[in-house]
Amino acid sequence: MEPVKEVLIILAFKTLLIFPAFGTQIKGTVTDENGNPLPGANVVVHELQKGTHSDADGGFLISGLKPGTYHIHITHVGFEAVSQFVRVDQGVREINIQMHATMLDLQSLMIEAYPFKSGPTEQSQTVLIVDREFVERYNAGTFANTLERLPGMATINTGVGISKPVIRGMSFNRIMVNDRGIKQEGQQWGADHGLEIDPFDVDRVEIIKGPASLIYGSDGMAGVINIKPAPLPEAPGVRGDWINSFRTNNNLLASSLRLEGRHKDFVFRARVTAQEFGDYKVPADEFIYATRRLPIFDNRLKNTAGKERHFSLMTGLRKSWGHTTITVSRFGQEAGLFRGAVGIPSRGDLRHDGSHRNIDLPYQNNEHWKVISNTNILLGNNWLEVDLGFQSNNREEHSWPHIHGIVGERPEGTLAMGWRLNTYTGNIRYHISDSERNQGILGAQLQGMENSHRGFEFLLPQFETYQAGIFYFHEYKLNHDLVINAGIRADGAQHRIYEHIMPDFYNENPGNDFMQRNPDIERDYFNFSGSLGLSWVYKHRFNAKLNLGSSFRIPTAIELASNGVHHGAFRHVVGNPELISERGYQADLNLSYKSKSFFVSLTPFLGIFDGYIYLAPSPRFSPMTGSSTIWEYRQNDAVFTGGEIRTEWNPFKGFKWTMGVEYVWNYNIDTRLPLPLTTPFSVLNNLEYRFPMVKGTFEDLFLFVQWRSTGAQNRVDRNELATPGYNLLEAGIGSKIDVFNHPIQIMISGQNLTNEMYFNHLSRYRLINLPEQGRNFSFSLKIPF
Repeated sequence: MEPVKEVLIILAFKTLLIFPAFGTQIKGTVTDENGNPLPGANVVVHELQKGTHSDADGGFLISGLKPGTYHIHITHVGFEAVSQFVRVDQGVREINIQMHATMLDLQSLMIEAYPFKSGPTEQSQTVLIVDREFVERYNAGTFANTLERLPGMATINTGVGISKPVIRGMSFNRIMVNDRGIKQEGQQWGADHGLEIDPFDVDRVEIIKGPASLIYGSDGMAGVINIKPAPLPEAPGVRGDWINSFRTNNNLLASSLRLEGRHKDFVFRARVTAQEFGDYKVPADEFIYATRRLPIFDNRLKNTAGKERHFSLMTGLRKSWGHTTITVSRFGQEAGLFRGAVGIPSRGDLRHDGSHRNIDLPYQNNEHWKVISNTNILLGNNWLEVDLGFQSNNREEHSWPHIHGIVGERPEGTLAMGWRLNTYTGNIRYHISDSERNQGILGAQLQGMENSHRGFEFLLPQFETYQAGIFYFHEYKLNHDLVINAGIRADGAQHRIYEHIMPDFYNENPGNDFMQRNPDIERDYFNFSGSLGLSWVYKHRFNAKLNLGSSFRIPTAIELASNGVHHGAFRHVVGNPELISERGYQADLNLSYKSKSFFVSLTPFLGIFDGYIYLAPSPRFSPMTGSSTIWEYRQNDAVFTGGEIRTEWNPFKGFKWTMGVEYVWNYNIDTRLPLPLTTPFSVLNNLEYRFPMVKGTFEDLFLFVQWRSTGAQNRVDRNELATPGYNLLEAGIGSKIDVFNHPIQIMISGQNLTNEMYFNHLSRYRLINLPEQGRNFSFSLKIPF
């Protein structure tokens, strides 16, 4: 009943948001640097997600507006995107937009979410933007793997169907993922817990690297991944597309159908995705497990198949006072786990069982429901944004009881561990636009989480967590080329963790049939954070950004109260109820230069952390099956530093070379050792050529070749394996084929073309010496209608 009640409250709130339209208009012209008109420019009012195109004379007209403050975004192929602050009173407001020609792609997209509706050069933090074209071209089966082509981004993988993002060497609860303005909550503390996001349902992603706790709260220490919805449908009628994909390595089949439409002020969008994959191939026929040499039959890792089912439905209204939408979505995944991932495998366990697509024990089953409401209302000259969300994450991990040292059958069957996490979120932001020079955001956030536990094993107890925060962020333009910003935030949080008692399977408490795995724990936290930043532009070519921030993160329930074998990490994990909040002091510098055909950006960073929480081995051995020593959560001071380099060069029309370099160095000040799971040095080069446009059968034809060189990671923590370096080659070709006046998009690409055997240092399977996926060919077909 609780989810139903939540939906009814949201819908009742929306019925009150109906205001009349006004006749205010924005009229303008779009020209190039020489004053020549630019026809076909896309002009969009960000707050209303409403727009038009400039005519043959470069003119445009947007009508049906209320008096107020708006941010206008202008884009045009071959020109840098422009964002302009516009205050409109009754009548017609005339503006003139001048655009600068460019051959670059990196600077062509507009930043909409953080923190104001302004352009890339006005932000003091490092922000990367990718659009739908990027996501579709480099779709690697999971959303997180798609992003690892960006400098500073990596993934922690469990096979090929489960992955989680890493930013500058930090992951888990130090990265916040926002979907349509709501923080994604899905037990992200686990190395084998993937991100429940359908990559086909992503239109635009904004990645904020560096401290982001001020705007977004706890878990924003390393950065934030903002998943933005597609703009509301503009043209009346119904349209959509159908995408089909196939991957040869694991025989992946994926199909995704999208429909969207508009009738007067009513808009809707729907997507349905189905994806299935089999056991994946590796370029090896054996692996070493605990000094034992075991076979990999037919070069396939048994029981790594899986399937996903996803749907989302958005509906809403767009009016002159703003817009309001509600989105309901469900993501489901069932994925097998390699036999060596839970328990010690035998040769018989690894033999082919007659099918490479079946899912056997052990496996995990995840289901994630979301109901998200997004509302944007014009109040005088200011804007009120309200995001409300309910999430229900149901995670189950299945295996045999005897693998866990339990004799006989259990009433839970094969359910080793199961958690249901319900999360309620409310975000309110009031955008204050005093003038084009002065803008501010006053915001508040509320979140409540309820977690229940079931299954014959134990790791994470039942708990409740409540968080609330309030912040103010201000941006001031000293002139057109110099922008400064500053902000402050206060947060409070409370954990209520409940005692868990279970049968004493492991005889830890002789003479008793039951064992207390954790006591009742209640902890309160209060934190302040702040930031200061500036962005300076010199002659439209140089851009210098500096951002100083203080960030924080409260300990999670798993860090406070765990006590069990985490098979995702192959160790017995014990929490520490005395942990305090992590505190980070971070600095980000971004220096960039651009001309019409060349761009380079250097982004060094430094972070000093008080009370950095991490897992470390203890001198005690675990009495539980499937584990050796006990690992405990500890806190030490730590340092993170490093940087990224991005370049793009377009020496002639159609040709583009891009390069991304990343390096992370960290140090535990107390142990004088590196921290675990540190991203290795990496260089990614990409060459692309787009053939001249030819009207006919093939249009927008392009070819790309990509080469990644990853260095060895020898700076490892105690009891962590070092990993040798490797090189990967990828290439692809794509085009639009005109079939009955419909531009069908086709894409063919190959990954790991040299079939190199390599280890991903961040992979869960690296712990048992399993190499990564071998050669793969991908085929994609997109049919619009």
